[in-house]
Amino acid sequence: MDLHLLTNRISHPVVCSLCADEFESGGSDAGSLQEYARLDAGFTDQGIQVWCRRHERNVVHVDFAGQTLEADFRCLEPAS
Repeated sequence: MDLHLLTNRISHPVVCSLCADEFESGGSDAGSLQEYARLDAGFTDQGIQVWCRRHERNVVHVDFAGQTLEADFRCLEPAS
């Protein structure tokens, strides 16, 4: 697997719409939406889910439809 895929390549972050509304209306002193959101991500029996702990609601659930996808859980350490 290409190691550049292990760096932050997120171009469209997944966010809770309620968190986004609250943050954009000034309902937070957080410096960014990423700091304000309280998201958990993990595997389910069907796929992967992102859950908002702040609002106790589903943000997105991706159903793998029974397919086994390739995943890389390695962590790149910064060069010293």
